[in-house]
Amino acid sequence: MNLLANILQTHPHVHVHDDKRAYVDDALRSMVKDGRKMLHVVADFDFTLTMYEKDGMALPSTFGVIESNDYIKLPDGSLLRDKSSELYAKYHPIEIDVQMEVSEKIPYMIEWWRSAHNLFVLSNLTKSMIRDLVHKSRMELKKGVREFITELLTSQTPILIFSAGLGDVIQFFFEERIPEFQHNHESSHIVSNFIQYDDQGKVISFSEKLIHSFNKNEHEIHDTSYFQTIANRPNAILLGDTLGDIGMTGGMKNLKQILKIGYLNHSTPEKLEVYKNVYDIVICDDQTFDVPNAILNAI
Repeated sequence: MNLLANILQTHPHVHVHDDKRAYVDDALRSMVKDGRKMLHVVADFDFTLTMYEKDGMALPSTFGVIESNDYIKLPDGSLLRDKSSELYAKYHPIEIDVQMEVSEKIPYMIEWWRSAHNLFVLSNLTKSMIRDLVHKSRMELKKGVREFITELLTSQTPILIFSAGLGDVIQFFFEERIPEFQHNHESSHIVSNFIQYDDQGKVISFSEKLIHSFNKNEHEIHDTSYFQTIANRPNAILLGDTLGDIGMTGGMKNLKQILKIGYLNHSTPEKLEVYKNVYDIVICDDQTFDVPNAILNAI
């Protein structure tokens, strides 16, 4: 039995569009034949590498690690949590609307991200406060993600974390959970929204280039040592959980094979059909990395 057939037989929550089965099968065979030396991985962070819920309780995103705090206040005395919840209620339905064109969503996403960043600046947050919030947070990796990333690093297979969330939160989280992962290294890199601090460590602004749900592409890394590392690695595994994540390899040239794996959280039949059209493999309501690990272990 080949790799794809085995995955589909042993994981009933994994789906491949009928029209894509031959392509996915060929891509997997080619990647296995080429081996790790030809491979690199591009992954979203929030709810792709991390769990979205546990024991019936929603778990935080990188923004949520800070926004869900019950004590951080704005200058007018209101809570950051409440203002952030208002933004979420306004913009999240637009972000996940599968009937709305991406081009229509983008202006709203820019408004949302800019507003959220501005709230952080107004909240008198500091670097040490954010590090402490990450340490105390309930954010948790999917089962098997640590093994997946450790295996990549051990075999010197490059991995890019591409996130529209908060790069500082990701970095602090990895320092605790996967200390082997180093940001801005030739084999591991984070592209995200990074915070700018003053000399006292106070949050004063964000990195100039805003990354939101629908403008991810690899032109962000063209001038880094990481980009040089993947120049001769034409096979890519892309891992995401939103429709915008499929663009994470958009700026890459000379790709031979690209396998797009999508995590569909809170799945519905309607969403599944949409995801099957844009992702090669769709994994529904799964809090593990069993399928990506099976594929990586075969390569």
